[in-house]
Amino acid sequence: MGWIIVDIYQGINNFYSGWIWWNLFLAFIPMLLSFKLFRRKALSPFWFALACFGTALIGIVGLESRLPRLRRFASSIVRDIQTGDPGTLLQLLWLAGVMVIALGISIWLFKQSHTRKLWLWWIGLVTFIAFLPNAPYVLTDILHLIRGTSAGTIKIWVVAFIFIPMHMAAIIIGFEAYVIALLNVNFYLQQKGLQALAGPVEVSIHALCAFGVYLGRFIRLNSWDIVVDPSSVLAITLNTLTSKRPLVVIFFSFVLLMVLYWIMKQVTLGLKLRIHYAQMGQNALD
Repeated sequence: MGWIIVDIYQGINNFYSGWIWWNLFLAFIPMLLSFKLFRRKALSPFWFALACFGTALIGIVGLESRLPRLRRFASSIVRDIQTGDPGTLLQLLWLAGVMVIALGISIWLFKQSHTRKLWLWWIGLVTFIAFLPNAPYVLTDILHLIRGTSAGTIKIWVVAFIFIPMHMAAIIIGFEAYVIALLNVNFYLQQKGLQALAGPVEVSIHALCAFGVYLGRFIRLNSWDIVVDPSSVLAITLNTLTSKRPLVVIFFSFVLLMVLYWIMKQVTLGLKLRIHYAQMGQNALD
């Protein structure tokens, strides 16, 4: 029994770097926002708070593996400031300006209570759109499994019975967060009498997320780069949209998202219907 534990520990120690937890944390953020923005009554305050607490714990565990990278980033910022790098100084000036504007908006919203909820909803919507590509992004994390297990340093049985099930479960859960978020958007449109827009909105979101996944996987941008370094994001976006090869990759990602979303959507709705039948005391096979 001891050798089994040793093999699993050595495999995890050689391969696992915490990316599973961190990427799941980023995938859960837009899902939680979708309940707050589009389907408030679906979760009670207790269950929503519990979900937020669990997501925060996942983020803390995943952040541990990112600490060395954060330290290097902080050190580079300090070094650039000491050398008087103009790009870094402009970036810090921009962030200071954003913080001042955000503080001003917050004070204004506090005073204008009748418009506060509307403004907060739009701010939440922008945040939701910015973080939503992190949910389907987990599909690309299959690369970590391929790279980590192709070196031949991990026992075959550990790969087959531990790593593959663990990583596939993480990918499915992360993508399910994307499906639930879009179902909440559809529910909101239906409640507003805009059901005819559900299809076009879904297609638009798939296209936006396919583009976001490309920027995240191949260009290595993050959702917060929109605020931290918007000029670079804009330049990279324009360059990507005018290049043929990135557009081909984005197109295939778009098609993949549409197909997988449709499949998972049917599974999710089917499970929901099965649970409803069970609660009603009905047999789903009748």
